Amino acid sequence: MKPRKLIYLYSDSTFTPWKENIFGTTIAHFLTSTPENHYPYITHFVGFSNEFAEFLKQFDVVFNVCYGFKEAGQADIAHWLDSHNIKHTASSYEIQILAKDKLNMPELCQTVGLKTPPIIDLGDISTSNFERFIVKPRMGSLHLNILVFNKSDIPYQELLERENYIIQPYLTGREFTIAIIPNEDGTDYVALKPLEIRPNDNREVYIAGQNYGITEKILNPDLDENLKNDMMKKVLSLHKSMKIKGMSRTDVRIHAGEIFILDINTMPNLDARSFLPLIAQNEGINLKELFRRILLSIEVAHKFVIKKEVFLEV
Repeated sequence: MKPRKLIYLYSDSTFTPWKENIFGTTIAHFLTSTPENHYPYITHFVGFSNEFAEFLKQFDVVFNVCYGFKEAGQADIAHWLDSHNIKHTASSYEIQILAKDKLNMPELCQTVGLKTPPIIDLGDISTSNFERFIVKPRMGSLHLNILVFNKSDIPYQELLERENYIIQPYLTGREFTIAIIPNEDGTDYVALKPLEIRPNDNREVYIAGQNYGITEKILNPDLDENLKNDMMKKVLSLHKSMKIKGMSRTDVRIHAGEIFILDINTMPNLDARSFLPLIAQNEGINLKELFRRILLSIEVAHKFVIKKEVFLEV
């Protein structure tokens, strides 16, 4: 069988809006992880031109790990690829924006019986029943430009100077992240066991990353089996209900024994230092197997669309 031509499309982290971890060394690792039935090529994203689109059309599939370019985000890259009918591995612009906009979160979660922290207007904070709040960029990464404050010390001036943000109560509790990837034959999706994001001490306020102190990645955390299975089942349902393509990673906080969704990442970073590869490796799924599943799921979905179009024409 002739190998399929695959091209990794990326933009170095210095060119992406949120400076995601992706460098030449990341792509070199991808090359060695390419499934045997694909012949890999590499290209840096160079701009939204028709000439570049025609170049990409020479390949059977674009493995899209381009998290943005200059002022454009990853959803804009996906939109451009879709508009030129280029087959790629990331979710569409519409799905990425749906997940990225945190104002959509309450309705998205409600459809599968999940909760998310309520969104609170600035004018309602002083009369709220909550004592601590978190400010997040409405459209950006959950781990960047975060502000936590108490009701007794509301930073009105700083909030008035910010743009396009949301305010939610800061819910105390344990935080986990759950990865969803294609199953072995590419026909469905499976949830992988949660990884816990834990502060390196006993503080109540912590956020994945280092902005509010050091956090640690805990594989196989001590967790009630029923709660673990419920988290995995509901996050999987959320992934499917949103029609996310390929893979996703969802951040969850357990507060008062209930599951709250914090953030949905429709295009998780695949650098070796990132969450999803670590979670998959913990279950015996290396990067090559993960790539095989993603590429197979794209082919399965593509064949289904073609069969559906043929059926409608008859």
